Amino acid sequence: MSDDRKEAYLGNMNLKRSGVEVEYTQEEMQEYIKCAQDPLYFFENYIKIVNVDKGLILFEPYDFQKEIIDLSVKERFVICKLPRQSGKALTLDTPILTPNGWSSMGDLKVGDKIYGKDGKEANVSFITETMYNHKVYEVVFDNGDIIKADAEHLWEVNSTNWTAGKRVLTTEEIIQYVNHTNKPFIELNDSIEGEYKNLPMDPYLLGLWLGDGDTKGARITSHKDDFEFYRSQLNIDKWFHDKRNLNVVYFKTEGGQSLLKEMNLYGNKHIPDEYLTASKEQRIALIQGLMDSDGSLKPNTSSCEFYNKNEGLCDQLRTLLSSMGIKSRKRYKSIDGIYYFTVSFSYDGSFPIFRLERKNSLLKKGTHKKSKRYFIHNIREIESEPVRCLQVDNKDHLFLAGTTLIPTHNTTTIAAVLLWYVLFTESFSIAILANKMQQSREILSRIQLAYEHLPKWLQQGVIEWNKGNIELENGSKILASATSSSAVRGGSFNLIYMDELAFVSPNIQEEFFASVYPTISSGKTSKILITSTPNGLDMFYRIWSDSEQGKNSYKRVEVNWWDVPGRDEKFKEETIANTSEEQWRVEFECVAGETMITVRDKKTNKIKNVRIDDFMDMLSVSS
Repeated sequence: MSDDRKEAYLGNMNLKRSGVEVEYTQEEMQEYIKCAQDPLYFFENYIKIVNVDKGLILFEPYDFQKEIIDLSVKERFVICKLPRQSGKALTLDTPILTPNGWSSMGDLKVGDKIYGKDGKEANVSFITETMYNHKVYEVVFDNGDIIKADAEHLWEVNSTNWTAGKRVLTTEEIIQYVNHTNKPFIELNDSIEGEYKNLPMDPYLLGLWLGDGDTKGARITSHKDDFEFYRSQLNIDKWFHDKRNLNVVYFKTEGGQSLLKEMNLYGNKHIPDEYLTASKEQRIALIQGLMDSDGSLKPNTSSCEFYNKNEGLCDQLRTLLSSMGIKSRKRYKSIDGIYYFTVSFSYDGSFPIFRLERKNSLLKKGTHKKSKRYFIHNIREIESEPVRCLQVDNKDHLFLAGTTLIPTHNTTTIAAVLLWYVLFTESFSIAILANKMQQSREILSRIQLAYEHLPKWLQQGVIEWNKGNIELENGSKILASATSSSAVRGGSFNLIYMDELAFVSPNIQEEFFASVYPTISSGKTSKILITSTPNGLDMFYRIWSDSEQGKNSYKRVEVNWWDVPGRDEKFKEETIANTSEEQWRVEFECVAGETMITVRDKKTNKIKNVRIDDFMDMLSVSS
């Protein structure tokens, strides 16, 4: 084993393990002292971030970020009111599945419902304006799917090389891992939870017809032995044997042809959108009909295939399988100039793939763990295209994109501050708290990314390094947790950082500050750092207001939307056009939001909602 690998933490060549001695050059020693004494110097010279245009670059903080850094180091209690940050974007033609069928990134609007990685419906809570001149990449997955994303789009990825587990990385951050033997991967989604629908045709019957039915007729072809089973499942109207082959039976169901025409299926075989998002039971029945007709298996294995000349139908079957949390691949071959397509997948045992017992009895359930992972095979830059970003209101901020429903994602300054503290202060303990555990771990992953790009002579040896906490040999630690009354109780922390405090439920905010805050604030040097976009008259609002009135010791940093370079009146107009005046005021003007009262307009005698601040202004004018 090489000396470099012996000095690495658990084989990670970017991390120095504890106990490794470093011989400093005179220049490195001087640099170390500068970094320890001047956090801004450390940030600007050694903290790496991903820039949308330039890739991995050194951190160049804006003026408001310098103010946050300065106060975070000099003061004990700091509260920052921040506008909504810029989004992570996909190209406008990215397919997005909704409960009503297919849409696209360019057509979605706030309030639409799409699906999260957990299979549940999620509301689109925010969409950016269309953005141009971003660096765009094609992200190529091992199942053949391709998603086009900008450089800063976030993905929740994993690798068997990473002992700490999942990381939330940008498209450009993932590039460095793509050529590794163990490629990064994204875990498959859970089965989507569609609602039961009053479908025009029985889904099992539709599957049989799509596989073995006449394109311009309701007749379905089957083997005589299978026909007896079909008779037990369906209301069959007519049937007859093929005179040339008595093993072949043709049958029709009542009202078949007229129904096919009503559903626009006559001469146009496809799966209607309403079937793609129906209930689990209805989608399973459709898959079973397709597999009983044109499906096959390799006996005593979990390998299944669907074979058909209709590529569109094969693609729709793949979407159906993805909606059930099953990974599939597509291949083709040409016979006499005609293309035939095969969809292959492994049976995971979650539901019966076939209804026909002759097939089902030969199927062995159980899949390799790789069948539950979308591996990223390549990331290649392409010509820039217009992009948009959306945010969803589910707990992990993940949503499904692409025809095979690949899960994709919806603080750099604070992460750099926290890293500086644990590197250059002995036995300094930090707690990162957020509304959800995943959110706090995302912040920790940012710290870990910046740490891995530090030179070894700036690093402290690593004792523990995982997705929930890190511990360094100088005794300093960082813990990532969800904000709760018990999150840090019993622990001894020098700094507690609370991200998006205003989006923690009000009762938890109250419980936390009642039970934990007094212990922290009673210390002489312990620190509280809070950042959030306002969200109503909650604890964040009260702390901010009390600071304005001199009732507490918090130092305030207010970041306006125009403080972020590139945001001008055109940006404002486009964002409002794509959202609303109300959402703009809440997320960019940092108005508290949801602070409305109902009044009756004396002139029109109509009821209307009025913001509390506006109502108070009205009272002062009238008085």
